[in-house]
Amino acid sequence: MIWAGATFLFFLFVNSMSIAGEIKLTGNMIQGGLIVGWATPGAKIQLDGKPILQADSGNFLIGFARNFKLSAAFEIFFKDGTSHDRLLSIGQRNYKIQKINGLPKRKVTPNKKDLALIKNQSKLINKARLVFVKEPYFTAGFVIPVVGRVSGVFGSQRILNGKRRQPHFGLDIAAPEGSVVKAASDGIVIFVHKSMFFNGKTIIINHGLGLRSIYIHMNSINVRPGMKVLKGQIVGTVGKTGRATGPHLHWGLKLNQTPLDPEQLFWE
Repeated sequence: MIWAGATFLFFLFVNSMSIAGEIKLTGNMIQGGLIVGWATPGAKIQLDGKPILQADSGNFLIGFARNFKLSAAFEIFFKDGTSHDRLLSIGQRNYKIQKINGLPKRKVTPNKKDLALIKNQSKLINKARLVFVKEPYFTAGFVIPVVGRVSGVFGSQRILNGKRRQPHFGLDIAAPEGSVVKAASDGIVIFVHKSMFFNGKTIIINHGLGLRSIYIHMNSINVRPGMKVLKGQIVGTVGKTGRATGPHLHWGLKLNQTPLDPEQLFWE
């Protein structure tokens, strides 16, 4: 049996004597998509043989990378000894090419001194990523951090000043400088930096079980590391710091080390 690209899935597994286990999945089964799941607590969950962490409450997350293959084996083993497996069908996407010109040369081709700074700043982010939050704060749901025009989408191939660069792993939302930026969901602030070479003023919020959102190019920051924030809480304002041609918020989403598409949080 195949579970295919649906936006909402609910399954209740029963055996002849009693309920063996329950599973709920919501989200888009598509490249770049995030599945928010729940299963009877104490289950062991695997995707293609790799373990999926489950919170004590039963919540878990599955993310599909930008070029994730078009199928994956989903297995779940319940505490009572029963199990179930399904083949997930993952929707394929076609990504845009985005050309951006007029960037300062150093922001596209950094010099030796810049590269050393970038390396050091990357180490800071990598250290922050080691902070693990098991509480599934993401169950609060999600809101769009800022109201504005979408100016850059997830997965698009970036060509900067005529030079091919990495795909765009986030959602760009253009808005007037000073527009308020809100937390996309409940979570713990794990990183704040006021002058990153590419990102400018930056915040990272950990929403639990490896799910993190990042907000960059900000004009001001209202939070500090270690703070708990609530969905919709103001965390700063829109700016154009770092590598930016105009005021906008770059909103990124990662599950562990896998970049995901923030727009896929708002399926219908």
